[in-house]
Amino acid sequence: MPDYLQFSAEDFAQDDFFIRWVLLPDAETEAFWQNWITTFAFRRDEVEAARQLVLALHQLPQVRMAAGEKMALKQRIFNEIAAQEPASPEPVVRAMPRVTWQWVAAAVVLLGLLVGGRYGWQARQTVPAVAYLELVKAQAQAADSLREVTNTTNDTHLVALPDGSSVLLRPHSQLAFPARFTGPSRTVYLDGAAFFEVAKNPSRPFFVNTAHLVTKVLGTSFEVQAWSGAARVMVTVKTGRVSVYPQNSAEAIAQRGTPKLEGFVLVPNQQATYQLADQKLLRTLLPQPALQAEQVAFEYTETPLAKVFAQLEQAYGVHIVYDEAVLGNCPLTASFTDEPLFEKLGLICKAVQANYEVLDAQIVVTGPGCR
Repeated sequence: MPDYLQFSAEDFAQDDFFIRWVLLPDAETEAFWQNWITTFAFRRDEVEAARQLVLALHQLPQVRMAAGEKMALKQRIFNEIAAQEPASPEPVVRAMPRVTWQWVAAAVVLLGLLVGGRYGWQARQTVPAVAYLELVKAQAQAADSLREVTNTTNDTHLVALPDGSSVLLRPHSQLAFPARFTGPSRTVYLDGAAFFEVAKNPSRPFFVNTAHLVTKVLGTSFEVQAWSGAARVMVTVKTGRVSVYPQNSAEAIAQRGTPKLEGFVLVPNQQATYQLADQKLLRTLLPQPALQAEQVAFEYTETPLAKVFAQLEQAYGVHIVYDEAVLGNCPLTASFTDEPLFEKLGLICKAVQANYEVLDAQIVVTGPGCR
C-alpha cells in the first residue's frame, strides 16, 4: 500500500485505489478512505481537491491528450479551486432572501474551464450544484425566511434546527432550512455531508433533500453524503428506520403525502448507495456493523448455532439467513469480546466448516452441517 501521507492532490488523482473509491466505490474502498480521512483529518483539503479532479477528468470526452496538455489542464483546475477557497475560518450562517453562493460561482468557473476549447463537458447528468440551487430557490419562494449554514472550516459544525433536531455539518458542506417548520412536514436541503439526529414526530416526517436523492425519517439518526459532482449519494443509518428514493421520481411525489415510511427502507447498520451513472439504488451492510445493544456477553458453551445467530441478529440489528435444519443444531464453544461482527462470523464459520457472504444487506451462511 502506498504511503498516502506523502501524496499531493495530484498524486491521489492518479492512484488507482483512490480513483476506484471516487468512481466505483465498494465496501473495501469506502471503509479504507473514510478511516484514512478521519485519522489524517489535516489532509482533507488535498483529498477533496483530488476527488474533484478525478470527477472532472472522467467526465471529459475520451479524446487523446498529450502529456503536456493533461498537466496544463490539471494545473488550471487546481488554480481555480485555490482561487475560490474562502478566507473566513469560521462557519458562515446567514438568512437567505436571495440565493447567491460563492460555491456556485466556483462550480460555474470550473465548468466553463472544462468546456472551453475542444474538450467539452460530457452532459450526461445535470450539474448537481445547479439542481441543489433550484431546490432551495423553490423553498425560499414558499417560505417566509430560509437560513443557510455554510461550513467553510475543516471541522464538523453543530447546527440546531427549530424543531429540536441537531445536525453535525461536515467540512465544506451546506445546509438550508426554514426559520421555523410549518405544515405537515419538516424539510431541509443539503449539499455535502451531515449527520442528523432528528427529533421524533410521527405525524410530521422529516425530509433531507439533496440534488438527486431524498431521505425521509420520523425520528432517528443517520448520515447523508451528497457532494456536488460526486458519482454517488450515500445514506447510512445508525438508529431507527429511514426511507430513501430518487428526487423527482413517482415515489417522491407519493411519499410527500403520507407520514408512513414505505418503499426502500433502511434499518441500523445498513447503507444505501445511489449511483448517478445508472441511477441504481443499492442496499448494503456497513463494512463494520456497530452493536445495537449494550453489555452483551458473547460466551458460548456447546450452544446451538441457532441461538448464536439469534443473539448476533439482536445485538447488531442484522438478518442472518441459513438452513436451520442443516446448521441450527451445530454446537459452538467460543468466547468473544470486542471483535467486529464479521470477524466473529468468520471464526464461527471456521469452527463449523461453513462460509458466509453478504447479499442485499443480509448475511447468508452456508455449509455441510454437523455430523
